Amino acid sequence: MKTFFKIGSCICLLFATQITNAQLLKRVQKRVENKVEQKVEQKAMEEAEKAADKMLDNVLGNKKKNDKKVANNSDLFTFNQSITLEIQTDDTEKAQLDFLFDSKNTEVICMKLASGDDDADGEVYTVITPTSSTMFMNMPGMKIKKKVSSEEMGNLDYSDKVPQKSDLVKTGKTKKILGYTCHEYFYENEGGKVHVWVTNNFPITQKFVPILGMKQNGPIEGFVLELVYKTTNESGAIKVVKLNTSTNVKIDASAYKSM
Repeated sequence: MKTFFKIGSCICLLFATQITNAQLLKRVQKRVENKVEQKVEQKAMEEAEKAADKMLDNVLGNKKKNDKKVANNSDLFTFNQSITLEIQTDDTEKAQLDFLFDSKNTEVICMKLASGDDDADGEVYTVITPTSSTMFMNMPGMKIKKKVSSEEMGNLDYSDKVPQKSDLVKTGKTKKILGYTCHEYFYENEGGKVHVWVTNNFPITQKFVPILGMKQNGPIEGFVLELVYKTTNESGAIKVVKLNTSTNVKIDASAYKSM
């Protein structure tokens, strides 16, 4: 069995991912600035065409077909639940990261990234499935999508690092996190040790949450609300600090241009 305690490296890669995403956003923003005039002209042409179409409809007395593009099911992602994770490694400052879920689709999650000091600078989401990751950047005047490699994502899949179910020891200890009773599971080997706090009555039933060590048909039964690890070289913790069961985020992939 492969050693579980590479988690610290994965967390560090997650922070590296945020830096990579920030650099990418700067490059994209520069491209947006360079294309402002082109965008304005294109918008003006589109509005002129719409006005002409409307005039023809009124003159001819015919009802024009609605050409508004309807997204295929495979192009539309809907998320109605979310959690906020608080992440800390070694002595670094705590950072927060939002993950979104679709209660009807257990094979897709979404990571929300900060694009600036406020939402006015745009929204950046990374939709993650077991086989692919795509970043969606909704910035003023432009919508762009980009396939994200496993290296850019920081290899968030811990499938080869999670121990077998028989290796997890239920300690009998419990504690409340966000009002939910969590049971502690413990694992230790020569590389270090990990404490996992799991609840069985969480509103989100998603099993695929790689950053929390959760995967489909994995050894952890329930939802992980806290993971604390310590190795000979580093230590860290990931904890769910907020739950939202009325999230409303929709991403129409067909409305974004590929980079």
